[in-house]
Amino acid sequence: MDIQKTVLVVDDSTTNRSILCDILHSDYTVIQAENGIQALTKLKRQDKKVDAIILDIIMPEMDGYEFMNKIKQDKTLSQIPVIILTEKSDRDTEKKVLESGAWDFVPKPYDADIIKLRLKNVIARSQVSLLKELNNVMNYDPLTEIYSKNKFFSASKALLKDNPDKQFAFLRLDIDRFKLINSFFGTAYGDRLLKRVAKRIRDFAKTTECCTFGRIDADVFGIFTPYQGKEETVKQIEQAVEDMKKLSASYNIMIVYGVYVVTDRSLPISFMCDRAALAAKTVKGHYMKSYAFYDDKMRLSIENEQNIINEMSDALENNEFVPYYQPKYDVKTNKPVGAEALARWIHPTKGFISPGVFIPIFEKNGFISKLDFYIWECVCKQLKEWKDKGVPLFPVSVNVSRVNLYNPNLSKIIIELTKKYDVDPKYFNIEITESVYTDDNVMIDDITSQLRNNGFTILMDDFGSGYSSLNVLKDVQVDMLKMDMMFMFKAKYDGRAETIISSVIRMAKWLNIPVIAEGVDRAEQVEFLKSVGCDYIQGFYYSKPLPAADYEKLISDQEEQPLPENRTSVNDLLWGKSGGLLTYIDSIDQPATIYECFPNGTVVMVCSNKAFSQKYGYGSSIYGKLNVKNCIDSECKEKFTSTVNKAIESKDRAECVLSMHEINGKKHWFKTHLRFISETGVSSVLIAYFTDVTDMVLTDKRINEYKNYIQDEIDRKHKILIVSNNSDARCQLEEILSQENTVFTAETIQGGKKLLLNEDIDLIYFDIQLISKDDEFPLDIDERRLPVIAITQAHSVLKGMTKLKNRVSDFVMKPYIDELVRLRTNNLLKINISGSANEKYFSRTKLSEKVLCDERGLFFSY
Repeated sequence: MDIQKTVLVVDDSTTNRSILCDILHSDYTVIQAENGIQALTKLKRQDKKVDAIILDIIMPEMDGYEFMNKIKQDKTLSQIPVIILTEKSDRDTEKKVLESGAWDFVPKPYDADIIKLRLKNVIARSQVSLLKELNNVMNYDPLTEIYSKNKFFSASKALLKDNPDKQFAFLRLDIDRFKLINSFFGTAYGDRLLKRVAKRIRDFAKTTECCTFGRIDADVFGIFTPYQGKEETVKQIEQAVEDMKKLSASYNIMIVYGVYVVTDRSLPISFMCDRAALAAKTVKGHYMKSYAFYDDKMRLSIENEQNIINEMSDALENNEFVPYYQPKYDVKTNKPVGAEALARWIHPTKGFISPGVFIPIFEKNGFISKLDFYIWECVCKQLKEWKDKGVPLFPVSVNVSRVNLYNPNLSKIIIELTKKYDVDPKYFNIEITESVYTDDNVMIDDITSQLRNNGFTILMDDFGSGYSSLNVLKDVQVDMLKMDMMFMFKAKYDGRAETIISSVIRMAKWLNIPVIAEGVDRAEQVEFLKSVGCDYIQGFYYSKPLPAADYEKLISDQEEQPLPENRTSVNDLLWGKSGGLLTYIDSIDQPATIYECFPNGTVVMVCSNKAFSQKYGYGSSIYGKLNVKNCIDSECKEKFTSTVNKAIESKDRAECVLSMHEINGKKHWFKTHLRFISETGVSSVLIAYFTDVTDMVLTDKRINEYKNYIQDEIDRKHKILIVSNNSDARCQLEEILSQENTVFTAETIQGGKKLLLNEDIDLIYFDIQLISKDDEFPLDIDERRLPVIAITQAHSVLKGMTKLKNRVSDFVMKPYIDELVRLRTNNLLKINISGSANEKYFSRTKLSEKVLCDERGLFFSY
C-alpha cells in the first residue's frame, strides 16, 4: 500500500485553498499556508515531510517569486517540486514562472484533472529513485541482496504468526574458518563466496513453501523454514553440504549448521537464532559433522553459565580469585627466569572452578575487564611484598584481555598501578594474544608503544594459533613471542609441526625477538626445542601454576637474572649467512619484495618472495636489474616516488595504491605498503608488501561507468513519435522538439505502429482525434507502455475518454508554448529513464561482465 503524500498549498485566498483541498484531499494529505513567510516556517519546522508545493504567485508579505528564491537557498527545500498557480496564461508569465524554478504550472480557474495529473508527475519524478534506495537500505543486505538481519527476523515472525498450525525450524549457517579464506584468497574472493552461498539459499527457498532467509552477520546466514522431521532436515542439510563443496574448486567450503526446532513460539526470533548458534558451536571445527540440533543439554549449559554470572561479582569482592604463578625456565640453565600470573577461582563450596569454564564467560559478558584489573593489582602487591622481604625478583607477565585493549586509558592505568606499588616496569610484563592484533593494528600498536616507551616488556601470546601470524608480526612491535605447543603439536602429518616451530624460532632470531614455548609437558618436546634454539620454556614438564607461597620458595634461592637481550647488527639481520631477512620474507604468504633505493631516484627490486613470484610470474633473472618505476603506469610514478621518499625520510612506513602493467601481461592495482629497513651507505633498503586491489578498483570503475551511462541516457537525444492526422500539429510539435530530440511523425495509427516496431521510441505524442470515445490506447505493442502525451483541442475533451485518460501521462493543446512542451516532455523522459536505462545497461553489459570475470578468475565452479 502506497504511503499517502503530503502537499503544501500556499495561497492568500481562503476560497482558493478550500477548492484545492477539496480536489486533493482524497489522494493527498493537504496542509495550508496563507503566504510565503508562513509556508517557510512550516517547511523548516518539518512537522511533516512535504512531497510537493502548490504555490500562488501573487500574495501579500512574500509573493511566489520571493518564496521560490528563498527555498532555492536551502539544499533540502530546493528538492521539493513546486507547481505554480497563475491568473494569467500568457507566454511571458508562464516563461517567467518556469525560469523561477517551478516544476510546472496550473492556470486558473482550476481543472481538477489537470491539477492531479501535474501533481502526480512531479512527485513521481522526485520520488522514483528515493523509494527504491530506502527500501534496499532498510530491508536488504547490500552485498548478497537478500534480507538484512532485522528484515529477516521480522519476516520470520510474521510467517510464524500467519501459520499457527505449522511447525518451523530456525537454521543458522556460517562458513567455518571464513577468516582463513579471506586471508588465503583475499576479501574479494570471500565476498563472491558469500554471494554464492546466498544464491544457494535463495534456490532452496524457491522449492520450499513458507520460507524466509537472510544474512545475519559477516559469514552467518539464517533460514526459517517448515520443519518436516529430523530425518528430512538432516537430508536437506547433507544435500546442502554437498552442494556447497561445488562452490570452489580450490578450497573445501565447510558450512556449519545449527538447528533450533521451534517448540516455544512465544520466543523472539533473535532468541531462536541464539539457540541455533549454541547448537552450531558444538560442532564448529569438527570435520566429521557439520550440523547439530539444539537440545536440553545446551539449555543446562546456559543455566550453568548464568550461575557463574550470578556469582562472579560477589566472588571478586570476597577475594575468591587468586593469581597462580607458572614459572618460565631458561632452556640453557634449566632455572626459572620469571612467571606468568594466571587467574584461579577457589569457590568456598565448589572448590576450584576451571578457568576453561569461567574465562570464556567473562570474556563474553565483559567481566574479564574487572578480573584483569584485580589480578594486575594482586601481582603488583605481591612484587612489592617480595621486594620488601628481599626475595629475588623476576619478571611476572599478566594477561590483557581483548576488552581492555579497547580502553583508551589502558597504558595510563598500568603505569599508575606500578607507580602506586613502586614496581619497576621491567618486572611487570604484558601479554597480548596474537589474534587481538588483527582487530585494530593502529590502536594496539599505539598502546603497546606507550607501554614500551615506559619500560614495559610486551609479549605476543599464542603466536601461531591465528591465521595471519606473520602478517601481524610485520606490522607490530613486540619484545617476545610465546608459542603454544599444545596447538602446534596437533599437526595432522608427522614432522610438519617441528618444521614450522623451527622456522618461526629462526625467523624470530633474525628479528631479534626471544621465543617462549608454552604448554610443554614432555621430555621429547624439551629436547626438540633445545635443538632448534628456543630460548625459554613454560609448561607442566617444569612446573604447574603455583600459589604465591610455593612460587616464592622456588625463586628464593635463585639469583636475580633478568631476561637477556639478543644483540644483532642490522647487516646480519638483512644479509646474514643463514639468509636473514631474505629467508624471512620468503616465509610470508603475502606477496612481498625487497627494494634498494638510490639517491638518483632509481628503485631496484633486490628479490621477491615465493608468494610474489608464483602469483605474478617474476623470476630471479630480473633481480638487481629491474627498475621498478618502469613497471608502474605513468600516472602513478609521481605518487610512488613520493611514497618511497616518505618511508626513507621518516625511517618508518608509508603506503599508496598504484597500478602496474607488466605482470602476467595484465594490468593490476596494488595497495603497496613500504617499510624502511636499513641504510647501506649508498642506498636505502625497503620491504614492499602488496595487496591486490584490482577487483575493488574495477568495481569502482564499473560504478562510475554506470553513473556516466545513466547521465548519458538523460543527456542523449531521445526518440519521440508524433502520431496525428493534423499536419499543422505534427509540424509545430516537430519544430519545438527536434532541437533536443530525434522526432518521427505518422499520420495514422498504423504508421505509428510501424515506426514503433522499427525504432527505439522513448515517448509518444498522440492525437486523441484518431480514436473514438471508448477505444483503448492503440499503440501499446510488444508489452511496451511508453509515456504518452495527448494532443487535444481543449481540457474538456479528455473527460469523456476514461480509458485514454487513465493511460495518458500528460497532454498539450494549442497554442503550443515551446518551453512548456519541452518541460513536460523532459519530465516524462526522466521519470521513465530509471527503468528503461537500467534494463538497457545491464542487458548490454551482462556478456562483457561475464568475460571480464572469467578472465580474472572471478567465477566459481558450479
